[in-house]
Amino acid sequence: MSETVTESYIGSGIVYVNGRDVGNASGVKIDIEQESKTQPNYRGGGGNAAEITKVKSVKLSMTLNDFSNANLALALRGKIDVLTAGAVTNEAIVAVLDGLADTAKMIDTTVAPVVTHDSGTPTYDVDIDYVVSAGGIRALSSGAITAGQALKVSYTSKAGNALQALVESGQEVKVVIDGVNDATGKPNVLKFYRWKPSPTSGLDLIGDDFGSFDIEGGVLADSSIVATGKSKFFVRSAA
Repeated sequence: MSETVTESYIGSGIVYVNGRDVGNASGVKIDIEQESKTQPNYRGGGGNAAEITKVKSVKLSMTLNDFSNANLALALRGKIDVLTAGAVTNEAIVAVLDGLADTAKMIDTTVAPVVTHDSGTPTYDVDIDYVVSAGGIRALSSGAITAGQALKVSYTSKAGNALQALVESGQEVKVVIDGVNDATGKPNVLKFYRWKPSPTSGLDLIGDDFGSFDIEGGVLADSSIVATGKSKFFVRSAA
């Protein structure tokens, strides 16, 4: 008498895109769209005489919780520019009272900026005439700066990176999920050879809960895989 083997499944794991750890992923899902063709039975009794089902498309979607620019570049078909720290001298801005006059680069707020009238004098006082943030200078209506005043600001730009969104046509990447079945403790590994993510439908940028965003894309056939019985789309290895 054969033994029935069951294995419950609770999935977790680390998702790698081209070898890069994407951080916390709260969901990964495969969707397989199928297309059926049938030949009706004309010999009496109804039903079909033949039927074939073909795979129309394979989709891989994931929910990411880490808002790194590298992850957002995947979601927004973007590219990343490296930002280096450096001195910016006499950048011209126009004051917006109690509003933001944004600067060309991100300000390193640990280094005090110098804000002057566009003529060079006077020099305005931080937290009295204006406040500074990474995004720029906010002139205070209680200070000496007037609305629409042309200003010059010298500051130190902050190192980091900048995401240029929606400038790429979309890249193909390899996805590996180094997973564990938490119900059994057994490892499993999924490899998707060619994944081409589409732009995300939206991003929640301000909220009162931890953010996440969804990325979905097609799993494309890998024509380099020609061996009989080997999937061109993905493989799952399990202990």
